[in-house]
Amino acid sequence: MTARGVEAHLEQAFGRADAQHFAWQTQHPVVGTEEARLVRAAFEPLGRRVLDVGCAEGATLHHLGEPAQAIGVDLFEEKLAFARERVAGCRFVQGSAYALPFGAGSFDHALVRDVLHHLEDPVRALLEIARVLEPGGRLDVLEPCRNNPLVAAHALMNVAERGELRSTPAAVRAWVERAGMRVERVVSYQPLPLHRLVFHPSFGRPSLGANALARAAVGSVERLAALAMPRALWAYLHVRATRTA
Repeated sequence: MTARGVEAHLEQAFGRADAQHFAWQTQHPVVGTEEARLVRAAFEPLGRRVLDVGCAEGATLHHLGEPAQAIGVDLFEEKLAFARERVAGCRFVQGSAYALPFGAGSFDHALVRDVLHHLEDPVRALLEIARVLEPGGRLDVLEPCRNNPLVAAHALMNVAERGELRSTPAAVRAWVERAGMRVERVVSYQPLPLHRLVFHPSFGRPSLGANALARAAVGSVERLAALAMPRALWAYLHVRATRTA
C-alpha cells in the first residue's frame, strides 16, 4: 500500500485531532498516571535523538517529559498542529511510516506505539524505521496483545481497531526480526487494564476517577489479575531491538 493508500485507509478513523482523548490520556487522575507508567517502563532510558513514529497528538512524548531532541512524525497534520500547541518542547513533522522524511542514521532511538497493527505491511514500515536509525540504534515497539480479553473485545467491537487481532508476541517479534533488527527483549505490561474501560469517556465514566472507592476497587481487580493471569495474556507487549548494521 502506498503512503497515500495508508492515509486513505486510516484518515476516517484517526485523521482528526482528539482533544478529549489527549486530556484523558494525560490528565485523568488514574489513566494519566497509568499511561505515564506504561510508556516510561517501555521507552526509557531515552536516546539522544528520539523519533516517535505515529505520534498522534503527542501524548507519549508528553509523558516522557517532552525531550528536547525528540521528533514526532504522523500522517495527519491536524494531529500535529494539536501536538505543537500542547507538547511545545518537541518538534512535529508530517510523514508516512513507509517513507520517513529523514536521512539515513538520523536517530539513535525510535518509538512506535499502537501503530504496527494498523498497517498492511508492518515489516516495510520497520525497514524504513531501521533506515533512519544509526547502527546500534534502539527500537522500542509497544503494541496491544490480542490474547488479552479486553484487547480482543476492543478489536471486535471497533472496526478501526480490528488490526489488534494480528498483534501477538510472536507476530510482533517476527515483524521486527524480518526487518533485520536484533530483538533484545520482549516484555508484557498491564494484565487487565480495567481502568481504561471503567474511566473511558465513551464506555465508562471518567468522573469516577475522582472517587477514592472506585479507584481502589479498580486497582484491587488489576492487582489480582497480575497474580492470576499468565504473562502471555497481558494487554501490552513491548519489543526492544537494536539495529545491527
